[in-house]
Parts: sequence; C-alpha cells; structure tokens
Amino acid sequence: MKQSKVLTTYLTVAGLLLSFIGGATLLMPVELKAGSGIDIAGNIGVLNDVRASSALVLALAVFTFLGGLRPRLRVSASLIAPLMFLSLGTGRVISILADGMPVEGQIGATVLEFLFGITGVILFNMYREKN
Repeated sequence: MKQSKVLTTYLTVAGLLLSFIGGATLLMPVELKAGSGIDIAGNIGVLNDVRASSALVLALAVFTFLGGLRPRLRVSASLIAPLMFLSLGTGRVISILADGMPVEGQIGATVLEFLFGITGVILFNMYREKN
C-alpha cells in the first residue's frame, strides 16, 4: 500500500469506532441495547449471541486500528474495515426489508456504516499498489 495520512487516519478512526462499539456491547450489552429500545435483559441466549458477535467486532477493530499504525498490516486492515462496515450496513438493510423500520438511532448507524464502508473501498482503491 502506498503511504497515506488519509488512509492511516481512516483506519485509526474506524478501528477506534469499532472498538468502542464492540467493547461496549461486549461488556454492557443490556445497557447498550436498551439505549435503542431493545430489551435483552434475562435472555441468556440473546446475550450470548450479542457478546459473541461483539467479541468478533472488537477483534477486527483492534486489527484495523493496528493497520493504521503498522504498514505491514495496512493492506489487510484496509480490506477488513470496509468489509466490516458494509456487512453491518447490509445486514441492517436486510432486517429493514424483512422486519420493518427500526428506531432512529439504528437508521443513523446504518447510514454511518455505509459511509465508512464506501469510504474504505474508495481509499483502498486509491492507495493500493497497482501491478
């Protein structure tokens, strides 16, 4: 990957944002979901699924963040970050089509996920080494 402050900043910010989301949901799933009007308290199966997927988000977030700091990880992180954001956004759109409109905060999250995902794809294409 070509050196770029823009790409480094993107990976760092994306990694921090995903770390916050993954870490907070992993440690405080009931409280975080309640903020969106979702009651998962006492449902052990749902809590287990939420924490498991949050741990995956956190792991990929840390890798993305490190990609902003270490050039050797930059290519992989530049693929993982947009894939992560676009996957989350796509899952939300599928849910909207299948289940209906969620609360406003989740719609905002969908827009943010697509913005970060599309930005990541653009940056990857701009700064990758072309053969």
